[in-house]
Amino acid sequence: MAISMIRHMIGTMPVRHIALVSIAACLTAAAAHAQPAVEFVATTAAHESAARAYRSIWEQDGARIIAALEARTCMRFPEAAVAALVGDAVSDSGGPEHAMSLRASYDLDVKRATLVHELAHRHLWQLVNRLDDLDGHRTLYLILDGVWADVWGEDFAAARIRGEASWHASYDYAAAWDWARALSVDQRGILWNRLLAMNGKAYCSTVYLAPKVAAKRQTLSSLAP
Repeated sequence: MAISMIRHMIGTMPVRHIALVSIAACLTAAAAHAQPAVEFVATTAAHESAARAYRSIWEQDGARIIAALEARTCMRFPEAAVAALVGDAVSDSGGPEHAMSLRASYDLDVKRATLVHELAHRHLWQLVNRLDDLDGHRTLYLILDGVWADVWGEDFAAARIRGEASWHASYDYAAAWDWARALSVDQRGILWNRLLAMNGKAYCSTVYLAPKVAAKRQTLSSLAP
């Protein structure tokens, strides 16, 4: 019933609205299966407040985070359960047999962005074969800002890009973001579909859809079950 309604809407609405409904349909479909369980474990009693903040983010937005990740990549999230250690260590995606690390001291928006960043790294592990000229972060940045924007809006995504680009680390996050932002939507989509093809996965159309402004996110929410 929902699919037929969406098809009818697409057939009768102006072309400029079709991309928005396409993303909405993908988010709705992606959210239809069980949300992964993420256990946030404080490394010390002093970090329990931060662990509660991460739990609150996941309880409120976890379903939309996973739905956006899956819709933007055209891949199902591969894990049923993920452990995340909350403490003073630098945030890290961990490994197949290791928990993520999430820094406790971040403010709320950085906690949100970092949780998605590290979960997205884990999500992309299923792309075993990678393009020779793209490292892990440039691969991630093909889709990360779109996920942020789908969940919290374009203003949030733009702020978090600026935040990550300002990080002082051995890796040049600013250069990676400059590279990704210089690509057109079509160029990102071509690279993403090359990655999918290299890994035997189906063609993805939603990667070609640009993130929408925060105001239009209300339309996505109204279409969700």
